[in-house]
Amino acid sequence: MKHAAMDQIFKRVENSKSESDFTYFFSLLLASEALAKTIILGIVASIVDSKDRDKYRLESQLVRADGLGDWCRVLEDALTGNASQFLLLAARVEQTELTKLCKRGDWQYEAAAALKVALDHLSIDAEELPTKSDMKRWFRFFVTLRNKTRGHGATQPQNASMAAEHIAKSLDLIYRNFKLFQRPWVHLHRNLSGKYRVSYITEDTSLDFTYLTRKQDIKLDNGMYIFMEGAPRRISLMETDPELNDFFIANGGMNGKKFELLSYCTDKKYFGDGSTFLTPSGTLPPSETQGKGELLPQGNCLSNLPELQKGYVSRPDLEADLFKLLMNDRHPIVTLLGRGGIGKTSLALKVIQQMYTESRYQGTVWLSSRDVDLHPTGPKPVRPSVFSLEEMGKYYANLVLSPEDINKKEFNARKYFEQQLQQCDLNPCLFIFDNFETTQSPIEIFKWIDSFIRLPNKVLITTRLREFNGDYQLEVGGMTDAEARLLVKQTAMSLGIISLLKENYISDLIKESEGHPYVMKVLLGEVVKNKRIGNIKQIVAGTEDVLTALFERTYAALSPCSQRAFLTLSAWNSPVPRLALEAVLFNSTRERSEVKKGIESLLQYSMAEVYTTRSDEQDFISLPLIAGVFGRKKLNISPSKGSIHTDVEFLQMMGPSGRNDMTLGVDRKLKKFISNMSRQVDSGVEYDNFKSIIEFICQSYNKGWLIIARWHMGRETSDGYAAAKEALNRFLENDTPSEDTVGAWTLLEDACKKTGDAIGGLHARVECACLPNISYDYISETGNRINSSIFSKDDIFDREQMKDFSIRILNVLSQRISEARPDDYSRMAWLALHSGQESVAIQYVKDGLAIGPENYHLISISKRLGIAGESGLS
Repeated sequence: MKHAAMDQIFKRVENSKSESDFTYFFSLLLASEALAKTIILGIVASIVDSKDRDKYRLESQLVRADGLGDWCRVLEDALTGNASQFLLLAARVEQTELTKLCKRGDWQYEAAAALKVALDHLSIDAEELPTKSDMKRWFRFFVTLRNKTRGHGATQPQNASMAAEHIAKSLDLIYRNFKLFQRPWVHLHRNLSGKYRVSYITEDTSLDFTYLTRKQDIKLDNGMYIFMEGAPRRISLMETDPELNDFFIANGGMNGKKFELLSYCTDKKYFGDGSTFLTPSGTLPPSETQGKGELLPQGNCLSNLPELQKGYVSRPDLEADLFKLLMNDRHPIVTLLGRGGIGKTSLALKVIQQMYTESRYQGTVWLSSRDVDLHPTGPKPVRPSVFSLEEMGKYYANLVLSPEDINKKEFNARKYFEQQLQQCDLNPCLFIFDNFETTQSPIEIFKWIDSFIRLPNKVLITTRLREFNGDYQLEVGGMTDAEARLLVKQTAMSLGIISLLKENYISDLIKESEGHPYVMKVLLGEVVKNKRIGNIKQIVAGTEDVLTALFERTYAALSPCSQRAFLTLSAWNSPVPRLALEAVLFNSTRERSEVKKGIESLLQYSMAEVYTTRSDEQDFISLPLIAGVFGRKKLNISPSKGSIHTDVEFLQMMGPSGRNDMTLGVDRKLKKFISNMSRQVDSGVEYDNFKSIIEFICQSYNKGWLIIARWHMGRETSDGYAAAKEALNRFLENDTPSEDTVGAWTLLEDACKKTGDAIGGLHARVECACLPNISYDYISETGNRINSSIFSKDDIFDREQMKDFSIRILNVLSQRISEARPDDYSRMAWLALHSGQESVAIQYVKDGLAIGPENYHLISISKRLGIAGESGLS
């Protein structure tokens, strides 16, 4: 059995033996500390998330821990305190191993005994070891040992040498026997493909994690995991990289938004992101949209819905759409989808209140999982009303059943709720799951609801994530201009700032917020705070907590490739042609399908907006103001920051875009890119640095091949001519005849000449001559070149191919025979002769001589055909 993190530390211990007794002793102390912390983090990882946030509470204590004693108190809480009730069933094995009383001969007892002997050798007073002891005593012994040596002691070399032997024995007993180290541990890193790179920390490669290397629809944060009860459990506050080069464990020092992580192998330190631990860990107040604790008569039904918040602005179109969806006898699950703070909950409450007078439902049950209330002064964390399936069942049972029924031994709240979804005692009933994405396991709970709900009962889900699409999805976007103006006026009056707002400021406020009701309220709140209107963009940039509340959860749900696209757009604050964005992302990731899906996700989640140009119907993508500000903050801490800025440099070569620029389409952007690229190539930069980006764009924007071909021709090099030929062929392969087609064939003819491709050049001219609206002279000259090529008897010209060229040009010329002059008749006659049509050639000669009896070329071919002496011929 091996555990990479511990093995690295034990290797350091082994190497320290050759230095000095002191070095060996203190290396053992470091190893013991790392072992203790790793065990505690593994136990905390085994705690199930709950609405009381016990796991968060323990992790929050650990990032702020001043010493190992604080860590041991967390362990006590996790094993026997309030948090212990949320331990996974599988983790009860570790719980038992650490808490049961063991006797001499048991590894737990022997480990504690060995550490007690070490304490005795060091003359350190510690609690006695009884006849039977649990393993928790080992942690108390070690805290005492560490504090009296590393912390405050003056250890003698001889004592340290004797103690070291027993510390090493103690460590070995725990490492070899404790169940936690026998489970699969891995580091997961999600690639841009959406699949995971699995790096095994333990030797157990029993395929527990291999499914992650194949599936792309599983979303787990990058980091360390232990496998329990069929699922990965995140080991928070312990970090490594995919190569497992080093392991870092939380070491306290929480300061602002950072905390320290320490490597017990290399002594290196770095700061971790502590922003997720800023929320107080105590019991939070309930949400203002939490359902009532009882069912009350409301019109024709019983309901526990909360009151609609004051100041609601009606949204007639959305209300009408939702009302129809909830009133019909189809669509068992309806989903209200939209960004945080966009008004999904308020819309649901308003419409359901309108339904009280109808007879569609006899009951409406509100189950809220909201964990943040969005106040005008900023987001406030709250305690979810329901978090897990079991809590939902209990909550519903308390609404409809007596305490006597609930307390019956055989009563199972979850099974009862399942039955009620199918055939409700309040039949028919509408069940509303508000803020569904914050439930314990939203995907699993959604599948559960979908399995049990039956009409005429229905379910309404409000969520900001798309993974929970019901039978019908209604998207809630920003307010219309009229709705937004009413909200601004109403809010400004209640805040007493109506006199400060000018028409242009109101217009800018609505535009920059995209009609987002919560953002508009926050910005108006800033006017109150500052007692004046200010720069909207600067104000948005300063509302970090608001940005986090609105976007963090959605951002976390995006695929790595989608996050990469979002950060790239954030770094270049300008609308970008979608093709160009896809091209630079593909250039960096080589994941074509994931790039396209990633950008599509941004649009679906309303994290980005799209504008389609009229000139070429190409999409330009940009970020709304508030999304862009959030993205730039994320970019500052992104490990991909450097490569993203490299991608942005390519986008900047296309120049910035305003709405007016976008009407000119991709054509102008690509030309700008090539112009800037040309300067770089002239200065010595390799064209290959840009090649894949250009080719990616051209594969979707066909005209791009023609643009880049012209640039290649302008280089006037053999490589340039060859590259131009390739690009022109790509353009013509996918071209539908347009105003550019003639130019492409003409340019291809020139490129073929430059590269010595005579047959290719002739073919290009023939194709061009067969296009509509080509001058008769051009077509006739093409026939002349075909004849000349045949006369040359060059082996490079295939006879059948030249025959085909002759027939095609002859057909085009003959269709416009009225434009023919004597020389043209001569050329047609030769084409007919070369294509095996002698009688046709004779007729063309006769017709030509009729209008040009002195034409040298006609006379010459008449002699060739043996008709020069016939009547009417010279």
